[in-house]
Amino acid sequence: MISGVHGCLLWFVAAGGALAEADALVRLEGSLAQALEANERLAALVERQREEIARLGEQLAARDGELGRVNAELVVLKRMLFGRSSERARPSTADGGGDGGDEGRPAGGGNSGKRGPGARAGRRDYSHLPRVEVVWDFPGGYCCPECGTPFGRLGDHVTEVLDWVVIVRVSAHCRRRYRRACGCRVPATVTAPGPPKAIGKGLVSNAFIAHLLTERYVAGRSQNSLVTGLARHGADLSPATLTGTCAAAGALLAPLEDAITARSRDSWHLHADETVRHEAPGDRVEVRGLHRRAVAAAG
Repeated sequence: MISGVHGCLLWFVAAGGALAEADALVRLEGSLAQALEANERLAALVERQREEIARLGEQLAARDGELGRVNAELVVLKRMLFGRSSERARPSTADGGGDGGDEGRPAGGGNSGKRGPGARAGRRDYSHLPRVEVVWDFPGGYCCPECGTPFGRLGDHVTEVLDWVVIVRVSAHCRRRYRRACGCRVPATVTAPGPPKAIGKGLVSNAFIAHLLTERYVAGRSQNSLVTGLARHGADLSPATLTGTCAAAGALLAPLEDAITARSRDSWHLHADETVRHEAPGDRVEVRGLHRRAVAAAG
């Protein structure tokens, strides 16, 4: 009887162990399936992230290229609008404005150790300027102060200096006149044609007008400064003469004004000038004639 009960107990224990193992195996299989499913989801997520990273990289490269192109166009537009910076503009040797003293500078473009007035001791080349020779000699040559024997000529000691000569002269245009010496029915006298004049009965020449407009509107000199400068060179001109000359020249430039205005209106960009000009009372006619034409044509 006891042995039977003992056998039943062993059977129940064995059956319970088998059921526990089966349950654990089922749970392990479920956990493994969940892990595999999560692994597949993670792999798909990683693949999508790789594709997204590649797409974003392509977009970033395209934006970098677009940004570089826009920056290049911006540099060109700034140069067109404002011009080259005068602080960075330096004369180069290729332009004929180089200095001999630049040869001693470091090859890397750095500053040399020498500073101050003697840092650029080399002189520029002025061989392109007109050259005038002035001879300085002793009256009748030079003789020995003891015996009076003339010295023999050895050569010349040449010293070159820059001379600034500004003159205002009167140009007398002499037009030749001829009288008829035959009996033909032609005019009795003829006169050779004279020089072309922008202002028919004006006092100044075409070169004077060009120089006046250059000094007035390119160099930015005031009318009072021009009148004073001309008087310093002996030409006592009234401010009204200069004003009338500029006004007449402005009337001649009206076709050019129309052409520039038409071109500016059809252009894809506009030029602007924010320079403030303080004009003297005598310059009002001049401003109304030329300066306002230039401003209107610019924008």
